[in-house]
Amino acid sequence: MSYFYSYGPYAIAVLLAIVIALYTWQRSRLISLIVLSWVALAVIVGQFSFFPGVLKWQDSDWLGFTLFGILSFTPALIMTFASVYLIKFKRFLKEIPVSALILTQTYRIGGVFLLMSYSYNLLPLSVGLVSGVMDVFVAITAVILGIYILNDENKAPRLVISWAVISLLDFVWAVIVIFTSFLGIIDIHPDPIQIGNPPLLIISLFSMPLGIFISIYVIGRMKKELKR
Repeated sequence: MSYFYSYGPYAIAVLLAIVIALYTWQRSRLISLIVLSWVALAVIVGQFSFFPGVLKWQDSDWLGFTLFGILSFTPALIMTFASVYLIKFKRFLKEIPVSALILTQTYRIGGVFLLMSYSYNLLPLSVGLVSGVMDVFVAITAVILGIYILNDENKAPRLVISWAVISLLDFVWAVIVIFTSFLGIIDIHPDPIQIGNPPLLIISLFSMPLGIFISIYVIGRMKKELKR
């Protein structure tokens, strides 16, 4: 394995967290510190394998799969809940331009690591190739869309919503494939267990839940703009 593949996912996650922390420092130092603490924990936990051994689900993987799911989706659920019910967090988010929220998704260029895993025969086509290509697509279009609406945040709400839906569907697709594979509903080779092992694990612990939340929040925010 190359150094780029082994350390790239960590580098992207840490860089993203640092950029977000610097951007939000003047608005909320608490948010900045939470983001940095989150990525630090993700890096530490991301050194461990939830599914060690061969590239095939084992009967003993239930515990690891459950823990993997909790750690992957709980942050997104917490942020979504906070964006709806915590007044201070709602105010904080309203101060962030939609273009800035969209541009956070440039980290999805990390889809190249899924493509590399597919080329190494560590992930099946349905996750490595399909999700990898989708991630890269979302990253590139995030830059284009973010720049397009930079000077007029609300000039293309339907376009922004469409982009966010595609971004979210990318995650939904990967989750469905992994979940149904684990349950034995579909038979793919190899089983996508590498997504729960280093170096890809940090994507599920930090980058994915952040991306899920951003997509959901942007959709909700733009829908409100359409109603005005």
